[in-house]
Amino acid sequence: MKFSFSSTFTKLTLAAAVATSVASCDDPEYPTPTPATAPSTSQGRYLVVNAAPNSGSGQLVSIDNVNVTTPPAAVPYLSTSAAYTSISAGPRLLLFSTPTNLNNQLIPARATFGTNTTSTVFLTDLPTRAASGTDLGGIRSVVLSDNLAAPAAGKAKIRFVNLATSGTYGIFITGASPATPLFPVAPTRSSRGTTTTINGSTFNFANFIEVDARTYALDVRSSATAAPVTGTQQAFTFAAGKIYTLYVRGVAGNSATALGISTVLHN
Repeated sequence: MKFSFSSTFTKLTLAAAVATSVASCDDPEYPTPTPATAPSTSQGRYLVVNAAPNSGSGQLVSIDNVNVTTPPAAVPYLSTSAAYTSISAGPRLLLFSTPTNLNNQLIPARATFGTNTTSTVFLTDLPTRAASGTDLGGIRSVVLSDNLAAPAAGKAKIRFVNLATSGTYGIFITGASPATPLFPVAPTRSSRGTTTTINGSTFNFANFIEVDARTYALDVRSSATAAPVTGTQQAFTFAAGKIYTLYVRGVAGNSATALGISTVLHN
């Protein structure tokens, strides 16, 4: 009988492989897992503003589909959460609920939170907004990144987003003739709009501008040539060193959720 070294080697190798395979079926021993107790340094922060008319109070219920066991307090209409809340950095999905939203569905807010950055989450639109195709209707969200660097001495930082459901609006200085917009770039802005293109460049409504710290008489208009929308004239004091978001909210002609200007103080 002929002896084949290669054949014997192959058989021995196969036997060893089988033995290894059988041995590997046993679960390896891992150390007992323990929860991390040190705080993560990869944290962002977010603020919640409820600008959804007839929504009741907005409540965060989950992050990345994991239930929030100790959520921040519920935020009523035209209110802001008491303080910024920390969140793990990276792409996150926040789900909010309100007692009146269409079909009781949850409201998603998707954003990427950078380390040591801040963002503001606005709940917007009517809870009865009709569904269309893949759009489930009801309340939606708008997320703006917040640059909280201090303004120059004697200045305040402000920005503007239109969250009114009834049209395109701008914020103007009352009594000026011709009408003077408080925000000279894109004086009027579409509902829920967050950017616009000007001379080929994109302007982001999350950007703040600096203004003199003082009291301003302001109103809401649909254009520079239009009269102020009735009932929208208000006085606002912007303090030196402070940072504000101004947002137009409500529905024109609806006394229960009237059109007007509201503010968020970020610092």
